[in-house]
Amino acid sequence: VTTIKKHALDSPGSGEIAARAIKAYMRQHDPYGSYLTRDEYHQWKRARDFRFHGVGMEISERQGRFYCLPAPDSPASEAGLEKGDELVRIDGRPVAGQSLYWAGAHIRGEKNSAVTLTVSRNRVLLEFTLLRKPRTDRSVWLDRAGRLRILRITHFSPHTLSEIKAALNGLDPSANLVLDLRGNAGGDLFSAVDTAGLFLPENSLILYIESSRGRIEYRARGRIWNGAKPAIWQDGFTASAAEVLIAGLTGNQRAISFGSPTHGKAMTQKVVALSDGSALVISRGRLSGPRGRSWQGTGLAPMVRVGQTAASWADIT
Repeated sequence: VTTIKKHALDSPGSGEIAARAIKAYMRQHDPYGSYLTRDEYHQWKRARDFRFHGVGMEISERQGRFYCLPAPDSPASEAGLEKGDELVRIDGRPVAGQSLYWAGAHIRGEKNSAVTLTVSRNRVLLEFTLLRKPRTDRSVWLDRAGRLRILRITHFSPHTLSEIKAALNGLDPSANLVLDLRGNAGGDLFSAVDTAGLFLPENSLILYIESSRGRIEYRARGRIWNGAKPAIWQDGFTASAAEVLIAGLTGNQRAISFGSPTHGKAMTQKVVALSDGSALVISRGRLSGPRGRSWQGTGLAPMVRVGQTAASWADIT
């Protein structure tokens, strides 16, 4: 470090050298790990305050690039942002080289404050200025498409389970049920596990998590859906907790999956605060489905490949 400071043209400080080195190490050895400087970690914690609000959009990261996944009826979707738009800048600041945590923290802010997002769509740069609004954390929508009942789950939160229970309680068990997980980047892992349990006999194995402390398994607590096997609609933005739901149901032969291969994230992370005020984001658990198979880096292939409309699935059912 002393030699770099002495001879480098830009004379970086010791802290900057260390931060760059740690970030480089994490990028190389942990696909979902990151290092947050003291300022970045402070910004991230501040953005999690209940007084801060977003624009109703999840972000998916792929090989250092960020993609927008706006929720229905959100400021993001109403402004014209579309699923798969690549996020390029936030308030003029490039997101390249930053972490997912950094991006999320900078999109959130005080109520009715503005944030400008620059995205790339079909190689054309588009700019959207949105107002941050308080929103109910809704994650489930029930729609109809002919004889299908489509339960769209945009992400998993602590409220998702109760939302799904309410939707299922109002459905005829003879209905052709589709769980639409397209664009679901994940969220609360244990909410996804509990959701899988709604469709499985009690004590069915759903998930393994392997860590330095050993292996833990999670099982179903008892189902409430006694109808036909649901179909699961997936795509390349279906990731993490959403993949847990797919693996849990298809691994127990209690669902049929269709669409395209999923993202392939089968690791859990923990944020560890450091003594200097910075933090490490470290992957600490490997996920495997009930058959003992992980989907890390490969994704989950659908049982049936079909197009992007519900009608395409209805045609083969």
